[in-house]
Amino acid sequence: MKIKSMLKFTSCEQFKSFVEAIDKMNWKIEKQLLKERVEKYGQTYIFQMLKKQFYQENISIWPLKDEEVITWIDTLTILRRTIEQIEVRGVQLDKLSIIMEYPLVFGNHMRTDYLLVYDRLIIVLEFGMFNQDEKRSEERYTKKLQDSINHRQVLVNMIDSRVKVINYVLVYRPEVDRMKSLIMSENINYNNCEIGLLSDFIIKNIIEQNSVSAISQLQIINNFT
Repeated sequence: MKIKSMLKFTSCEQFKSFVEAIDKMNWKIEKQLLKERVEKYGQTYIFQMLKKQFYQENISIWPLKDEEVITWIDTLTILRRTIEQIEVRGVQLDKLSIIMEYPLVFGNHMRTDYLLVYDRLIIVLEFGMFNQDEKRSEERYTKKLQDSINHRQVLVNMIDSRVKVINYVLVYRPEVDRMKSLIMSENINYNNCEIGLLSDFIIKNIIEQNSVSAISQLQIINNFT
């Protein structure tokens, strides 16, 4: 049965194949205002495709803001970097599905940014971007964290208790100032650190899921033979 969402990737290979179109654009997370970035990239293939997909799947009663499409492209690249880091560390993600822009059932028209689904695990993943000072970044994180908690609770109310539902928030920074042709190295390092923490979180929970699989339990008790 189809799960209603804007996009659903049933494997990491499928996800990475999709994101290749973004990589070919040499996409950067830019410091410029979202409105300015829409003016720059609004006619690109990936922008128009995502916009069309949103309306085609009919996942919201609210009209789409073009600025939101830019944030989708940003977060797809962040998530791709996360997946690659996990794979480099030798963790198998063959059972991982990625659901993007999932409208919560009985959620008052709220949507999650992403659901990462692995066996009996659902990670409610929310992204935020800040372009201002540290105080604003804390406010941004707090707001996104509350959104994530709310989304998780709506899911928990509807899903079998044997499924573990947890939430995570990643707030990222711009990495390039296009107008000044400036690479923002400090922000890139910050994002890489945050991606590392998200990778750790995903790996920890995947390992826990694998440890309670039937075959893993048999392997554990085999130590006593």
